[in-house]
Amino acid sequence: MVGLADIPIVGKLVDRISDAAVDTIFRGFRYMFFYKHLVKTLDSQVEKANTEEERVSRKVAAERANGKLIEPHVDKWQKEAEEIKESAEKFAEEYKNRQSWRCIQCVPIPNPVSRFRLGREAVKKTERLTELIDSGKELLANEIAHLASPENLPKSNTEFQEFQSRNESYGELWRKLTTDSTPIIGIYGMPGVGKTRMMEQLWKEAKEKMIFNKVTRGNVGNGNLDVIQLQKQIAGHLECHFESEDNAESRASQLKQSLLNVGKTLVILDDVWREIPLDVIGIPCSMGSKILLTSREENVCFRNNCKTLVKLTPLPNDEAWGQFKNIVGTAQIDSMHDESLAKKVCDKCGGLPLLIHAISKALQFQTHNSWVDAFEQLEKGEFVNIPGVEPQVYACVELSINKLHGDAKSCLFLCCLFPEDYNIPIERLIQLATGSQLVSGESRVLSMVDTLRSSSLLLDCEEDDSIKLHDVIRDVGRSIAFIDRKFAFLQVTCDVRLVHDADFVITKFLRLDLGGDNIHIPDDLVCPDLHSLWIQFNNVSRGFSRTQQFSGGFFSLSANLRFLFLVDTFPPSKLQFSLQPLGKLRTLIFDNCDLTQINNTNGGFFPEYLETLCISDGPFPEPLDLSNLKYLRKLEIKGSGRRLIMKPNTISSLSGLEQLHIPGGFEIWRDDSSVVAKPILVEINALTHLKSLQMKFQTSEPFQDTKIFDNLKLFNILVVRGLSYYDKADLSYKTSIELEGYHKESLKSLVERAEYVQLKHSDINGIGSILDNNRELRKLHLEECNEMEHLASMSQGEIQLSQQTSFSKLTCLEIKRCRGLKYLFCNSVAKCLTQLQKLMIKDCHVIEVIIINEGSTNGDIIHFSKLEELELSNVPRLRTFYGANKDTVMQPSAQFPPLFHRMVCSNHVIFC
Repeated sequence: MVGLADIPIVGKLVDRISDAAVDTIFRGFRYMFFYKHLVKTLDSQVEKANTEEERVSRKVAAERANGKLIEPHVDKWQKEAEEIKESAEKFAEEYKNRQSWRCIQCVPIPNPVSRFRLGREAVKKTERLTELIDSGKELLANEIAHLASPENLPKSNTEFQEFQSRNESYGELWRKLTTDSTPIIGIYGMPGVGKTRMMEQLWKEAKEKMIFNKVTRGNVGNGNLDVIQLQKQIAGHLECHFESEDNAESRASQLKQSLLNVGKTLVILDDVWREIPLDVIGIPCSMGSKILLTSREENVCFRNNCKTLVKLTPLPNDEAWGQFKNIVGTAQIDSMHDESLAKKVCDKCGGLPLLIHAISKALQFQTHNSWVDAFEQLEKGEFVNIPGVEPQVYACVELSINKLHGDAKSCLFLCCLFPEDYNIPIERLIQLATGSQLVSGESRVLSMVDTLRSSSLLLDCEEDDSIKLHDVIRDVGRSIAFIDRKFAFLQVTCDVRLVHDADFVITKFLRLDLGGDNIHIPDDLVCPDLHSLWIQFNNVSRGFSRTQQFSGGFFSLSANLRFLFLVDTFPPSKLQFSLQPLGKLRTLIFDNCDLTQINNTNGGFFPEYLETLCISDGPFPEPLDLSNLKYLRKLEIKGSGRRLIMKPNTISSLSGLEQLHIPGGFEIWRDDSSVVAKPILVEINALTHLKSLQMKFQTSEPFQDTKIFDNLKLFNILVVRGLSYYDKADLSYKTSIELEGYHKESLKSLVERAEYVQLKHSDINGIGSILDNNRELRKLHLEECNEMEHLASMSQGEIQLSQQTSFSKLTCLEIKRCRGLKYLFCNSVAKCLTQLQKLMIKDCHVIEVIIINEGSTNGDIIHFSKLEELELSNVPRLRTFYGANKDTVMQPSAQFPPLFHRMVCSNHVIFC
């Protein structure tokens, strides 16, 4: 007899139904009879989920500490994880507190329905937790955060102030930007009237209200139009990276397309002095986009096709007085014997917000006599006019400059010799100021920079090591420096011939901007007072070097020079030009100069009595021979980009050398086929007067045979095993030593005095013992010191005896890949770490505790009051920050104590 199962299609269907029925029945039995096992499996998955959530949370915290934004799906995962965990924990709690599941009370018959529901719920929650764990692992395998886009907002040193007299102008500009079809809008007015600040406020408000998709800005300036630099500035705000570095046309095409791709944009061109070729730069006049420019001159706006012009005029007296009084402070104004004196000084500012700010800042906290003197200077001042600037502008700015003492004024005048809107490297300013002997000492120059900043005469740059001048301050400062006979500064630009169109006779500091190849100096041109000469060669194009020669009376012009600064000069292949006739020259600085041919000059190139020689960013001859400079006291060679080879006995012949700064190191020329490098310490040992040394050595140097290090006051020493021309000593500290290997005895005097110590591959336990006598240590970096079990351990009595440890001034401690490290400090040493700001421990696989108690604590809390950054990375055995004692901490324990102990506290810590 044929059944339904014998029919092919029906048979398959019956089989599937049967299989499903069997699976359902057995799954049900599993829920009822194995519910305890299912609940136990759920508990296990909860623990795994907790572990995965902690891993994700740590990575999220680390990325946030690095200033990154967490991806939305990561936040979503964390929220879902929290919800699933809470649900599982609630289920577990209900299971623990369940009532009896018997069908009939007092009769031992289980309730199958309750057990079925319990088992089924446990399986469902286990599956959700498994999915959560898998997705968490996937998150950790990929990037979970990204850096925020740079904030495209103006950075200004002064806060924008609304003035009633300018509300109409501001409102008109805003309407033109947001509603009008006019593509190009202009703001013009005299220097210091507030054009740039109003432009920046428009930029800020447009950004906040999202009027444009992008806002970008370029500073034009009054020098020659640098198309590539302007393109770079504009592209920077668009996050556009050019494919071509030096092809202006290619960059223009890319910039134009970038602006079009963005859509509605606002392009700001600040400080415009000429017609701007928008098509050459790559700025399209597209529909909906705007171009806003600022200029001192109305006709410049017209030449740039501005259809809408807004003129800014000086503030009326009441608004000017309000701003002046707000900056000086009403308390000081009220305390003056005669308030009218302050109003008279304010009136002399001519209603220019820039000058009101500068003068009011200069007179803050000054006495009545200083106010009287200030007003008298403003009254009688006579000033040289610069086109487009009113005389009262000079009077106000000059007052701020004349309030400076001599060294601050010298530094300001040197800054005025740099191009407009130029980011002035502070290191360059130090070279000019000290080399010309206008200011004595590097620290003095840095102090003067701080003074000028606080006087609102210098502005900060985005780069910490640079400064800049406002164009009005620069213009007025130049006019003062050029007519003040005490300083007698002069700047001259010429192409072929230096003519008698300036008062060279009284000039003391001269900057020559040269554009030709052969510069002719008149034979009868004599500058008896000229002590400093800065020659800037401006005929160098990218990738193509031009040669310079001097003819005529160059050496009669420079007969009394003490200081010569040469920038971007490329001598010809057969150099006949020599500086030896400059017999009074004491300081010579080369910046980006090709010196490869100086060995070809007859009789030598350098003046015999030279005392300071600084060379940066330029190729040298091989070998470099300076042996004739018997009177040299400072030799500095930096940033050459290639290895430096010295002729044998060159350094040792400079017996009077006090400062030797070659952070990239050098080699001694070998005239044989030997591949073994000659030690350079043999020559450096001959420098018995050496006080400052910046140098890179190899570990093979005979350090044990030298005592020259004992006399050093300043040093930046790097000791490495291999040859690398990119490694250089750290110059951010006055004293630093970075060592590979162990050189305790030979370099002990340096380790004991260094502010920064870095040790790599040093096989010694208790490295703190080699720092026992160092009372100046600020930063310590240890890497791959695998024999070290602890950093420092001292008894309470030893601490009291020495009053302080070598770590009492430590601000930064970094430890990497020290595979034998078990703990850092005993509690007695840790109490001395009152200045610690950063602690980083990475890839130390056996460390179990940071601080260990080796004796009685007396209940004292270890307070890291200045600790701001703590990074603990790849330290799998770390159990706690503070261990009770050495014996118990080193024993394995099933229960981990909390990472942070009540004995340790900090005001503010950012975890990395």
